[in-house]
Amino acid sequence: MAKPRETVRSVERVFSILEFMAHSQRAVTVSEISAGCNLPMPTVHRLLDTLLELHYVYRTPQRSYACGPNLVHLARYAGGTLGFAMRPYLEKVVSIVRESTAVAILDHDYARYISHVPAEFSLPGFSQISNLVSLHSTAVGKTILSSMPDSEITATIERTGMRRFTAQTLTELSALMEDIQLSRKRGYFIDNEEHSVGVFCVAVPIPSPLPLAISVSGDPSRLPDKQITSVVIPTLREAAKEIGEQVRSHS
Repeated sequence: MAKPRETVRSVERVFSILEFMAHSQRAVTVSEISAGCNLPMPTVHRLLDTLLELHYVYRTPQRSYACGPNLVHLARYAGGTLGFAMRPYLEKVVSIVRESTAVAILDHDYARYISHVPAEFSLPGFSQISNLVSLHSTAVGKTILSSMPDSEITATIERTGMRRFTAQTLTELSALMEDIQLSRKRGYFIDNEEHSVGVFCVAVPIPSPLPLAISVSGDPSRLPDKQITSVVIPTLREAAKEIGEQVRSHS
């Protein structure tokens, strides 16, 4: 049985690892964690194994590590939860663009919505809080994928496959990669009825230590190109900047 001080030291080490990973703003290797936290490699391996089982960290195909989705779930149920704290920014977006707005985070090989503010003409959809959606067929998913190296995108899609949801869904990896490359250049990502018929979504990345994306969704007829480029994208980018600053300030 562990002595009390040894137990406390283990807790200190776990938080040291989680803080190092969060401040790194990228996936990190075991050797980087060991050096950055001044911990022996065997200790890092042991603690990471436990954190993986609990989903407080996740491991990339390249066997590096990043903060996991359960940290967000924990924050949601604690005082001042992350998703709840984002609502004022989302409400501001909705007041300007008059369409529903949501934030999603990478959860293993899917995107999970953690905050959502509906608009007056909100469509019944998939962006409700806690819903999991595919990465290849949603604007938030493609946004999150774009933050990964191309090799990691390929590995992720090989694990999940590319299920067809509508006639518009991209079902070939080459087409998805072409879409992501184009979207990286223009700075925003779209889901043109690729996940749900009658729902158009546009998303941008949130600059933060966590893999986050913010989106606007609505009927395609209410989101013409001019509205997207002149109103929706600038508004989303401003909200993404503000949310990213908030997340980093608490990292």
